[in-house]
Amino acid sequence: MRPLLLCLLVATSLSAHAQNVLARRMPSQAPGVPGPDRLTNLQSPVDGDPWDGPSAAIIPPGAMVEWDLGAPQALTGAAVQADNNDDYILSLSEDGVAWREAWRAGPIDGGGLRTRTITAPFGNARFLRLTASGGDTRYSVSEFEVFAGSTEGSTLLRARWVPRRPLEQSFIDWIIAAVVLLAISSKRLPTVVLVGLAVGGLAGSAYLVFQLTPATPGALQSLPWIRAAVALVAAAAVIRDRLWRGRWPAHGGFVVGTLGVCAAMATWCFLNLGTPQFHDVTAGRGTWLHHYDMRTYFPIAKYFPELRFDGVYGASVLAVADGKNLDLFDGQPLRDLRTHVLTNVHDSKAHLLELRARFSPERWALFLEDMQYFRRAMGDGGFLGSMNDHGGNATPVWFLTARAIFANAPASDATLWRGVVADLVLLALAFLALGWAFGVRTALLGITVFGAMDFYQFGSNWFGATLRHDWLSLWAIGLALLQKRKLGLAGAAFAWSAWIRAFPALTLITLSFPVVWVGVKLLLQRRPAEAREVVKPLLRVALGVIVASVVLVGLSIAVFGASSWVEWLHKVQTLDRDNHLNNIAFRTYISSEKPMWVAACLGSLVVLLVTLRRASLTRAAAWGVALIGIIFNPANYYLHSAFLFVVLAAERHTSHGATVRPRGVMVWLVLLGMCVASYFTNISTDTGTHFRLETVVLFTTLGLLWLLELGRPREDMPVTPPQKPASTLTS
Repeated sequence: MRPLLLCLLVATSLSAHAQNVLARRMPSQAPGVPGPDRLTNLQSPVDGDPWDGPSAAIIPPGAMVEWDLGAPQALTGAAVQADNNDDYILSLSEDGVAWREAWRAGPIDGGGLRTRTITAPFGNARFLRLTASGGDTRYSVSEFEVFAGSTEGSTLLRARWVPRRPLEQSFIDWIIAAVVLLAISSKRLPTVVLVGLAVGGLAGSAYLVFQLTPATPGALQSLPWIRAAVALVAAAAVIRDRLWRGRWPAHGGFVVGTLGVCAAMATWCFLNLGTPQFHDVTAGRGTWLHHYDMRTYFPIAKYFPELRFDGVYGASVLAVADGKNLDLFDGQPLRDLRTHVLTNVHDSKAHLLELRARFSPERWALFLEDMQYFRRAMGDGGFLGSMNDHGGNATPVWFLTARAIFANAPASDATLWRGVVADLVLLALAFLALGWAFGVRTALLGITVFGAMDFYQFGSNWFGATLRHDWLSLWAIGLALLQKRKLGLAGAAFAWSAWIRAFPALTLITLSFPVVWVGVKLLLQRRPAEAREVVKPLLRVALGVIVASVVLVGLSIAVFGASSWVEWLHKVQTLDRDNHLNNIAFRTYISSEKPMWVAACLGSLVVLLVTLRRASLTRAAAWGVALIGIIFNPANYYLHSAFLFVVLAAERHTSHGATVRPRGVMVWLVLLGMCVASYFTNISTDTGTHFRLETVVLFTTLGLLWLLELGRPREDMPVTPPQKPASTLTS
């Protein structure tokens, strides 16, 4: 009762200081203004939202909106959120007859709705009038505030990070309701009450999901907060599972059910709230298919002998210019994929003519037909405009799989959907594998972190492209197989993953750390027989790696030639050398100096070697993710792999059900906190600032996880030598 009274007292105190005299006050006159209540309903959107969005009231030219305060008040300031390029005038009157202009809020930089504010003594007034003039004559106001005294309680002047859109406020209510339901639910409640609570919680969540449609006002702009809200509710479920275990123990089914709802909502977030991210120009509608990405990867996969790693953009120009004078395209910019330098057609003609000579007449005709599909979907402007990107960066092993899908199929929606479905199936298998090997909670939290994290967002989450998450799925499957002691298969999965995107090769390094540490120690103690026993699991993993590598690399060489690997290595070295805006990496946003980078690489390897000396193979393997942003200079979407850290919690299964130690609970909370923290990186509209802050979030997360790893007791030796007790190996 005391906490409730305290909250009520605080709320009353805050409301007592709210001096916005127009708060929820309807205008006394607003002729011709639709939805005049929007002007003062305390629901302002974020600066930059569309000028004619659902939160804004359109003000016709010449219209006047007036308020009667009932009695004169001493006015001290005002704030208005309105279309950026117009004048908005506040006029005051004591009798409603004689008016004086008190403030003219002029145009302001930035597009859409923008906030202007003034603090000045306006004098006494009973009547207020708002009008608009100048600009483009398209006027709108989403919130108007006038103050008498303090500006506390202002909607427009509160901190920028505070969620303010109506949908965001709905999710605040959802968080509060979820926390209350989790607190109430307990094993001690009758089943019928628990069922009622569960039905109520599911109904409320379903209603919110129903709101998350393409037509929902501000839905996509609210996506960062929705992801944070999902992570907060998942964190509440994880905490509730540990709270009041004696007096009011949580009901396990209710906790798992909440995590299931969070996983479903996180998946919906990953799918862009059900909104297609791309646009089909010819069809004139949104599309799920990632033509921007696949206009590069589809032709390279199908026409690799001709395009290789350097030809897709040059051949694209030739496709558009076919039958025309190539000189007409001299000024067309494109990236030379041999050097990754931006150039133009005029300076690249020799290379373009050499590209054309690689095609037989029959293959060129097929290529033209396939490119015609992408040109229709993207428009020639979008098709040619995409040539400032970096081409296809996947390995020959990835192109081997993609070629199997595309080699004999014409470019079409149906063909591209094959690759999308393959990606979805692999992701589903990955999360099922995590549940099989680690437990339901681990799998559900893996899905939640996967969908609620923000690292991959940069105009696209890559859904709708072909096999963009295959390497990540195989990495997760490899960890599951390792946990289940399917060591050879785990090695094969890791190898396949690494030969697709290279980064998972780091997991082969870190999983060896505990084995190397113990093995070397035994050798120094002149116990070679025991050292061999310790190394055996690693050798079985290595055997899987070798067999899979021979098969995959051998097939890629047989299909594409050994030179394809030389070309790929040159390409990724060029990419890794340069910093890009959307990198999340040590070398981009912490230090670009080579000595500092070398020190960071060596230091991190040494620190992890010492830290993981007592780790199981699985936990050590998962730590390979930590090295991606240190050793490499990766684009943001590769850090999506951070969701794999959920396995560090080491969920256990006993006769009393699944359980997680406090240290494991903290691991999950750190990862969910990472998702919440990413919300704050979206406050700035500057993309560079966003990714710099995301880098801070990543490395802070890695630091906290490392601290939790310190002093962890040995949970699972790579193997326990039969000759000596395990304790002799842990000093």
